[in-house]
Amino acid sequence: MRRWTAGAAAVLLAVEGLVLALFGLVLGDAVTSQNMSFGGLAPRAMALGAWVGLGLLAALLLLVAGVCARMAVRDRSMGRPTRILLILCAVVHGVLAAVLLALSGVVPFLELTVVLALLVLLLLMPPAKGSDPVSAPQVRRGPPPAGALPTPAP
Repeated sequence: MRRWTAGAAAVLLAVEGLVLALFGLVLGDAVTSQNMSFGGLAPRAMALGAWVGLGLLAALLLLVAGVCARMAVRDRSMGRPTRILLILCAVVHGVLAAVLLALSGVVPFLELTVVLALLVLLLLMPPAKGSDPVSAPQVRRGPPPAGALPTPAP
């Protein structure tokens, strides 16, 4: 089930990242071509802000999609950087879902909530059996610690 969840999250995050990148390009072009200004800000600066902001968000989503796709293929437990990246993406999705519910309606909110649920499910799922290096038996090498009693041989 972990592979299917990671694969579905990867596909949805990739689609969402590509749509956001396209939206940033269209929004920046619209601001530039209509010569819009907000609070005295130059139209070119607003377009650049849309391109950079949505471009960075799209890059983050595509990076997380790549990590999820890798998790789906390898089916191994996550390391600390992967967990931090998934938590960051989940927080971004939660905040965006709340904002979009207020501004856009239920459909964008539900899409973001589904991706958020997949990310949280990935974070909470136990690792596949035999793939977790933490649960592997620890073999101690070297001399026993000071004060340790030797184990009798059978």
